[in-house]
Amino acid sequence: MASVHLLHRIPILVLALIAAPLAAQTTVTVPCAADNTLYESATGSLSNGAGPSIFIGMTAGNPTSIPQTRRALVRFNVAASVPAGARILAASFSLNVVQTTAFPPINVDGHRVLQAWGEGTSVATLGQGGQGAPATAGDATWLHSSFPGVLWPAPGGNFVATPSFTMSTPSFGIGTSSIAPGTVTDVQFWLDNPAQNFGWLLKVTNETIGSTARRCDSRQNTLGTPPSLSVTYVVPGQLATWGSGCPVGAGNFGFSYVGPPVGGTTIQLVETNAPALTIGANFFTLDLDPIGIPLLPGCTIYLPLANLITGPVFITDAAGNGSAPFAVPFGFPGYTVVCQAFAFDSTNPLGFVLSNAGIADLL
Repeated sequence: MASVHLLHRIPILVLALIAAPLAAQTTVTVPCAADNTLYESATGSLSNGAGPSIFIGMTAGNPTSIPQTRRALVRFNVAASVPAGARILAASFSLNVVQTTAFPPINVDGHRVLQAWGEGTSVATLGQGGQGAPATAGDATWLHSSFPGVLWPAPGGNFVATPSFTMSTPSFGIGTSSIAPGTVTDVQFWLDNPAQNFGWLLKVTNETIGSTARRCDSRQNTLGTPPSLSVTYVVPGQLATWGSGCPVGAGNFGFSYVGPPVGGTTIQLVETNAPALTIGANFFTLDLDPIGIPLLPGCTIYLPLANLITGPVFITDAAGNGSAPFAVPFGFPGYTVVCQAFAFDSTNPLGFVLSNAGIADLL
C-alpha cells in the first residue's frame, strides 16, 4: 500500500462494479472420479486401473537394475459438484500415503494433464501393486493414454510442464497441498470447460533419486482414504471473506459488505475493529491473491497490487467502526470484486493496517 498516491490516477468509474452478496461462500469436497498409475515400461504394458493403490516416485532399484519411475493420474468431476458460473476462490488436493521407501517428506508436483486417459480393469498385486499388472482395454500406461490404441505424444504422459502446485507428502498419512494460484486456475478451467478436464499428473519433483516411491490409496480403496479435492467458491449473490485482518488491539481489523448485489441498490462497505478515530480507504480489484503478500505476521495484502483501484474513504468512530455507501449500477452481472480496507494506525510498525478481504459476486 506504499503506492497509495499512485492509485488515485486509476479511474474511479470501475468502482461501479462493487456490490454486496447475500450469503457466505461454499466449500465442497469433490470425490476422485478416476485415477491410475503410469509404470515406467519400454513396452507400455503395465497399469493398475482398478487397483486399490496409486504410486508416485522412484523405485529403489538394485545392483542389476536402475530405479524406475511411477507417476499417478487423478481426475475430479468439478462440474458435478460446483454450479456452473461459480467463481473458484480456493482449492486444495489431498491424498493418503500408506507405504513408502523414503521416510523424509518428499515433494510431489501436480501438473495439469492435456489429454484424456482411462482406467481399465487391471489390478496390480505383485509387490503390493508397485510392479503393476498387465494393462487392459482403456488403461493409461507409460506409453498409452488408452491402451492399446491411443498413445501419449511422449512416454510418461501429456501434461503442462510447469506444475500447478507442489505439495509435501509424509511418509505415512494424509498430505494436502497448500492453496496455490495454479490450483485455483486449474479448477476454474475445469468448471468452465468440463470437456477439457483431464485432471492432474502427480510426480516427485526430483525423478533422478531412487527410493522415493509412495503408495497411496486410490479411489477404489473403500477401506482407505481416496484422493479428494476441496473447493471453495461463490456464485452470483454470494459474499465471501478471505484471510484475516491485521491485529488491532485484542482483535483484528474486519471488512464486510452489507446489502444486495443488485444493480440500482445502494450497499455499505463496513469496517469493524479498525483503529479508533482515524481515516482509511477501500481498495478494489477484480481478482484475489489467495496466498497474499505478508507485510507483518498476521498482516497480509490479498489484492494483486498491479490492478488496484481506489474506492470510498471512511472515518472511524471511537469504537473503530466505519462505513461508506456505494450505489450499484445496472449491467454488470457475473463480475466478482474483491475489496480490502486500509486505515492509518500510528501504533503499527507499518503506520497502517489492513482488513481481511471481502469478495462480492454481482447479480
